[in-house]
Amino acid sequence: MARWLAVALIFATVVALTLVAPGFLLEGPQRPLERSDAIIVISGDEGLARFREGLRLYRGGWAPILILSGAALEGSDSNAAAMQRMAIAEGLPADAILADHRGEDTLGNAVQTRALMQAHGLRSAILVTSPYHLRRAALTFDGVYRGSGIQIIGRAAPDGDWRKTSWWARPETRTLTLRELEKLGYVALTGRYN
Repeated sequence: MARWLAVALIFATVVALTLVAPGFLLEGPQRPLERSDAIIVISGDEGLARFREGLRLYRGGWAPILILSGAALEGSDSNAAAMQRMAIAEGLPADAILADHRGEDTLGNAVQTRALMQAHGLRSAILVTSPYHLRRAALTFDGVYRGSGIQIIGRAAPDGDWRKTSWWARPETRTLTLRELEKLGYVALTGRYN
């Protein structure tokens, strides 16, 4: 009987690790927020949770500058420009917003926002992205910002669909998680961000 109980316990542990560990790996732990010079919101989520979290943090007084980053997916209007218009429509002053219209991916977001931060003398930022993207985004930004003296704190925006404990339950979140794990593995194995 003890042998079957041990086998069942090992099986349950393997299943739990297989289903839960990837979600915790992708989101990772989050440091407590600190007042910063800027809030960086990178585009990439269709539900605009990242944008809404950036606005919430700005309104909460966590930073006086909102940096919106994202190139155009289609047409000539960048994602950053679209978010900038929405932020102004939400009552944010135009002079509190900086926009990066060229960052096409996570690496591009990091490179372009570092240049904006340095050009404006900003020394710290809260990086807002989706929970499934947080670990890789933090690694990428930390790597690109290395040597700049700029401090980055990662922040996961609440996601309407993805949960770290049940990412496997729906085909869309399963696919999203597996793709992100693949990208994170590439960064870990190669040390390259793109």
